[in-house]
Amino acid sequence: MRQPGLNIRRTRGFLLIVAILLVLVVAVAVAALGNMTSSDVRSSAAHAQSVQAFYLAESGLEVEQRRWAQNLNWYRSTTDPNPSPASAQTLGAGNFTVYANLPATLLKKNLSAAANAITAYSTDRFPASGTLQIEEDLTAGAEFVTYTNITPVGGNPTFGGVTRGRSVGTVTSSAGSHGRSETIYPVTTLLTPLLATSCNTIPVPFQIAYHPKFLTAGTLDIEGEEIGYAGSSVAGGNMTLTGVKRCLGLAGPLAHAAGQPVTPVLVGGDSADYEVETVATGAVGSNIRYARRTIQR
Repeated sequence: MRQPGLNIRRTRGFLLIVAILLVLVVAVAVAALGNMTSSDVRSSAAHAQSVQAFYLAESGLEVEQRRWAQNLNWYRSTTDPNPSPASAQTLGAGNFTVYANLPATLLKKNLSAAANAITAYSTDRFPASGTLQIEEDLTAGAEFVTYTNITPVGGNPTFGGVTRGRSVGTVTSSAGSHGRSETIYPVTTLLTPLLATSCNTIPVPFQIAYHPKFLTAGTLDIEGEEIGYAGSSVAGGNMTLTGVKRCLGLAGPLAHAAGQPVTPVLVGGDSADYEVETVATGAVGSNIRYARRTIQR
């Protein structure tokens, strides 16, 4: 015969185990809910900071655009604005920095056909040695020159060690005289051959040799054909162009071999006579956002 007390003890033991399991389940559920809530709070805070960082970057662009609007002699400045990364400017809960780049400069003095130095308004972001194009049209007096050094002479930025009337790829030029305020273009070379197929046929990837004076987005001239690009990236000395559009000018699509000269387009096509690229970085906490704007006039 079973003892009533033993059954009661067994029942109480079973209920105790059930109660402990229920407590554990509730504790786990509460912990999970707390973790979800904490995660949602962190996510919301990160999103808010990301939005703030974006508006800081936009604010940086507005500040820079206002500063450029107050200076009408862009290409006659002795230095590009912000030739090196500017110090961060605090605003609200974060800060922003702004980078600006002029894709060309101007002659500061007349240049004779025999001169071996070029005095310009600015040499900022031009490489220590390289190739320049003076004036726009190679069929009407423009020329390529190479230089081996950049030296400030008497406070005037100067390209030195100059060799005149150079060839780039198969494109030739002759030394000539150039007047003050003629444009000095940076020159790089095409890395990806282009075929004369159609305006909508773009090789992937489309690359040129990296040059710090070229804008991250803009318009290029390759042997008279204007080619636009909406973005770019740089790796291993190569600049890969994205969002490419051909046939923007009167010529094209043309065939271009690797090694042919590439220059930025500043006059003609859809570009203005003067343009500057501004890139701003906004930072709030660990959140960083970027914004870009090309100012034209």
